[in-house]
Amino acid sequence: MTTQTNKVLAKIDEWSENLALLEGHSRLEYLIDLARHSTTMDQSKRIEERLVTGCISKIWVDVIIESDTVKVEYDSDAMITKGITRIVCDCFNDSTVNECKGINPEDFLKLGIVELLTAQRRNGLGNLIATIISRFNQLTKETQQ
Repeated sequence: MTTQTNKVLAKIDEWSENLALLEGHSRLEYLIDLARHSTTMDQSKRIEERLVTGCISKIWVDVIIESDTVKVEYDSDAMITKGITRIVCDCFNDSTVNECKGINPEDFLKLGIVELLTAQRRNGLGNLIATIISRFNQLTKETQQ
């Protein structure tokens, strides 16, 4: 898979280029600005089974596959976390099932967000990505049966 043919990897590249223009505190301010936009998850979907485990903040995610297109809805109760979640979910959104296959947490390292986070928040970011991938994999297995 190359970044030219894989929308997820192309979006990761795009976000990492945008974030690379900012340093330290400016990058955190940018994440907060992103969080000020509306989230994609309806209030009624913010339930326990959609919570990402192992995070300091609450993050809810829901993976949906419709007509071979992946959509990830999200919300969070903390601004920086919500900004980071928006970026991660955007990378998956509107990609095909095939483009999402094989994506792993290491693909997101180039965003340069990890360096801004405490150890616990780094765990949360990893858990967010792993949860999305796990739910995606579960849905694709269900549709193959």
